[in-house]
Amino acid sequence: MFSPTNDLTEAQLDKLAANFDHHSPEYRSHSIDILGHMQKKCPFAHSENYGGFWISTKASDCLEIAKNVDVFSNYPTDVIPDLEPMLMIPINVDPPELYDYRAILGPAFGPAKAKALTSFVQETAEALMSKIVGKGEGDLKWDYALPLTGKVTCLVAGLPTEDWEFYAPPLHELIYSGKPMEERLKGMAKMIEYMRSEIARLKDAPVPGSLIEYLYNVEMAGRKLRVDEIEGIILILLGGGLDTTQALFGMSAVWLARNPERRKELICNPDLMDNAIEEFLRVFPPTQGNVRRATADVVVAGQHIKAGEQVFMSYAAANRDPAEYENPHDIDFHRDNIRHLSFGLGPHRCLGSHVARLQAKTMLQILLDMAPEYKLVEDQIHLATDIGNIAGFAKIKIKI
Repeated sequence: MFSPTNDLTEAQLDKLAANFDHHSPEYRSHSIDILGHMQKKCPFAHSENYGGFWISTKASDCLEIAKNVDVFSNYPTDVIPDLEPMLMIPINVDPPELYDYRAILGPAFGPAKAKALTSFVQETAEALMSKIVGKGEGDLKWDYALPLTGKVTCLVAGLPTEDWEFYAPPLHELIYSGKPMEERLKGMAKMIEYMRSEIARLKDAPVPGSLIEYLYNVEMAGRKLRVDEIEGIILILLGGGLDTTQALFGMSAVWLARNPERRKELICNPDLMDNAIEEFLRVFPPTQGNVRRATADVVVAGQHIKAGEQVFMSYAAANRDPAEYENPHDIDFHRDNIRHLSFGLGPHRCLGSHVARLQAKTMLQILLDMAPEYKLVEDQIHLATDIGNIAGFAKIKIKI
């Protein structure tokens, strides 16, 4: 999960590439090997899984697809297979309506909004880490990262911060568990029903400065938003806010624990933290990729894609594209002008990137400040069962 293992034969890699499945146990164990092999031999490949889809592994091809919004659509889903329980806005919306949504949502997620959260994120991280340090052990996911991202996400939305414990489990099960889809969607249905009741409750008494208050009052293209639109926006905020940043932090924290000299480098040179976060985003993209559906016949990378066919843009592959990066598998805190696709591309680029960076940086800095010698309990470090949509750990037990 961190670097190529080189323990699969050429024939095995050929077979896995030809039968590409980012939700498979093989991908979970050998994603970097599989994607690297595909970049060399079949950079724009086709899989018959999930009804058939294309896989783009080169950064240049992913960029071409993401920017061509006239041909490639995000509607009705951006994942394979479709597990989104309702239309999520604006991720599942195409232009020109997409631009209307982004015009009102951009200011709600800009750098100033992220900066205003700094004290809350810092204080919350310190309080959570103090509990772990006091006990001498803890789980960096469930006792630290997920509570923090959950509380911050609820705060931004205007939902009670303690409700993160209600939203996190069904969202986590939906993304990570690999359980039957009916079981996962059953949990999500209960969560969505509660979310809707909270949004309705807050209409007349919203939290001042919250996103829900803003959405009830803002005008988009000369009209107020419908309730179902507000629900779709809050759902994608919860889905993206609770799991992606904690996944990035978890991957980074485990890697640093297993590379003590690099951890020491970061502790001794805190000015490298911003670059470190960008490198971690590049090599450990929480979102493994996004899907686009062709609305007309089109040619990409010499391949003819028919209208209706789907393409999976692999950010995990593109971020390690040797055509774009020197020593792409190396984590270099001194790398200049670090570019990556981890927040998406084009007009669908992640609106929450500023808040995500703030949380990831703060969590990592507090961990290194308060528990610089933390050690992994290796037999209790478990990667999620399914990392096809978001790659992260299910459990990260540490001792101080």
